[in-house]
Amino acid sequence: MLAFAWIFWDFFQRQVLFAIKQQADWGHTLIIPFIAGYFVWLCRNRLLERPFKRAWFGIVLLIFGLGWYTLCALGPMALHHHNLMGIGVGASLVGIVLFIFGWNAMKYLWFPLLYLILFGQTISDRLMEVVTFKLQDIASIGSYYGLSFLGLDVTRSGNTIDIFYDGELYPLNIAEACSGMRMLMAFFALGVAMAYTGLRHFWQRAILVLLAVPTAVFVNILRVMTLGILSIADSGFATGDFHTFIGTLWLIPAFLIYLGIVWLLKNIIIEDDEEVDDEVSASTEIKFNQSTTVGFVIVIGLLTTSAVALQVGVQALNVYLHKEAVYPRQDLAVIPSSLGPWKSVGEDSRFDKAGVEALGTDMYLSRNYSNPVSAAPMVQLHIAYYTGQIDAVPHVPDRCMVAGGFIPLTAEPVTVSIDVGDKSWLLDAENELDGTQIPYVTKLNPVIGKEEIIHMPLGEFEIRTTEFSHPELGDDRVIAGYFFVANGKTTAYPEQIRLLAFNPASKYAYYCKVQFTIRGNQHFTIDDYSEIVSDLSKELMPDIMACLPDWVEVTQQEIK
Repeated sequence: MLAFAWIFWDFFQRQVLFAIKQQADWGHTLIIPFIAGYFVWLCRNRLLERPFKRAWFGIVLLIFGLGWYTLCALGPMALHHHNLMGIGVGASLVGIVLFIFGWNAMKYLWFPLLYLILFGQTISDRLMEVVTFKLQDIASIGSYYGLSFLGLDVTRSGNTIDIFYDGELYPLNIAEACSGMRMLMAFFALGVAMAYTGLRHFWQRAILVLLAVPTAVFVNILRVMTLGILSIADSGFATGDFHTFIGTLWLIPAFLIYLGIVWLLKNIIIEDDEEVDDEVSASTEIKFNQSTTVGFVIVIGLLTTSAVALQVGVQALNVYLHKEAVYPRQDLAVIPSSLGPWKSVGEDSRFDKAGVEALGTDMYLSRNYSNPVSAAPMVQLHIAYYTGQIDAVPHVPDRCMVAGGFIPLTAEPVTVSIDVGDKSWLLDAENELDGTQIPYVTKLNPVIGKEEIIHMPLGEFEIRTTEFSHPELGDDRVIAGYFFVANGKTTAYPEQIRLLAFNPASKYAYYCKVQFTIRGNQHFTIDDYSEIVSDLSKELMPDIMACLPDWVEVTQQEIK
C-alpha cells in the first residue's frame, strides 16, 4: 500500500484536492472507494470459496500501468493529463490484484475495480466541456417551457431566461453550475451501484443506468424552474449559498424518483423467487495456492523500483509534477481608472457567487473605459487571472457569449495583430526567457516615488476576435476579442495555454486572460476594433504587468 501510494502520490494528492475544492462537483469521489469495498464484501463468500492462484499476466498489466504513468509524468505536455495518468493508476491496480489473487477472483473483483477507476477520479474540464455546454442548453430550454406552462411571461436568449412578472424583469442565467453535470455524474455513480446491488437481470441494470441521464436532466430543469420562481420573491434566492442549497435540496426528490424507478423495474415482471446460494462457503480464511510472500515481494519490488526511477527522472529532467500557485503582485482593481485619454465609466462589475463559480476564479476585473477625446465607442475590459490549474479551460467569448444568446457572424474566430507599443520597449540584457532577452518598461511607482522596472511578456501580440449580433441590438454588432499572458509569454490561442503556462520544467503556473468587448454600428469593422484596442492597450499593458507576477523574479525563486 505504501509503495503504491508513493509512486502515485501526485495523482492521489491532486484528486483529493479536486474533491475538496470542488466539493459540489466531485466530493462524491471520496466515498467511491468505500462503495467499491462494499461490493467486494458482498461477494466475499464466493471470493473465498477457492484458494487464490497468481496470474502472471497481472505483471504485464502492472508494468504497462507503471510505464504509462511515467510516460505521462515525464513525457510530452499533452500527456500530462489527470485522466490519462488515471489510466496508468487503474491499470497498475488491476495488474496487482490479478497477479496476487488470480483469474478466478477477478470474476468477482472486476466490477468493483472498474467502478473505482471510472467513478473515483475527477473528469477534467476539457473532457466535460462539450457535455456541460449541451446540458446548459437543455436546462435553459426545459425551464423556459416549464415556466411558460406555469403561466409566466418568459423569454429565452441563449442560456439566459427573462421572467416578466408584475411589470418587473427578473433575469435568470443558466451558468455552468446549473448545467446539471454535477448531478449527472453523481447519478451515474449511484445508478450503477443500485443496479449492481438491487437488480437481478442485466436488462434491468442497463435500463436503470441509462435512466440516470434523463432523471438527472429532468430534476435539474425543475431545480432551475424553482430558482426562477424564487427569484421573483427575492433575486438573492437565485445566487449565493441559497442557490447551492436549492441544488442540494433537489437531490432528495431526485433520489426518491430513482428509488421509484428501481421499484418499477423490480416489479414490472412477476417471477418466482429464485434461491440464490450466496453462502457458498462459510469460511472467512484467505487461502493461497502459492507463497504470498513471493507475490507481495515482486509487487513491492516493482512499485519501489518504479517510484525511485520516477523520482530520478523527475530530478534529471527537471520536471515538476505538481504546479504551485503564484499570485498577482497587486489586486487587478489597482489598475488606474485613468489611462491617458481613456477614463473609466461607472463602477467595476462584480459577479455573484454563481458567476464567480462559472468564471473559475475570484481574481478578475470588469471595467468600462471610454475616450472622450475621440468618437470611439466604449470598451468593456475584462481581465481574469488563473493559477496552479493544470487542466483549466479558459472562458472565452466564442463560447460564453453564445451561451448568452449572441449569434456569431463568422464560422471561426479571426486573429488580428494589435499594437501594444512593444516597439518602444527596452530589452533587459541581464535576463532571458528561452534564450530571448526579456523586454521591459520603466514606470513611476506613486507609492515609493521612484521609477520601477516592469518586465513585459514575450511573443507576438495578436488578439482573437469574434463578431456577434443579438436580437436586442438591432443592426448593431458586438466584437469581442482576447489574448493571454502566461508565464511571461503571450498568445491569442486558448489551446496554447498548456504549452506556455504548464511547462513541465516550471514549478509555478499562471495565465491571465485580457478581453476587450466593443459594441458598434453595422459599419463597425474588425479593423476599427483593432485600432481602438491598440490605442487602449498601449496605456494599459504596463499597468497589467505591474499587477501580474514578475516572471524574472519567479524563475529566480525556482532556481533558489
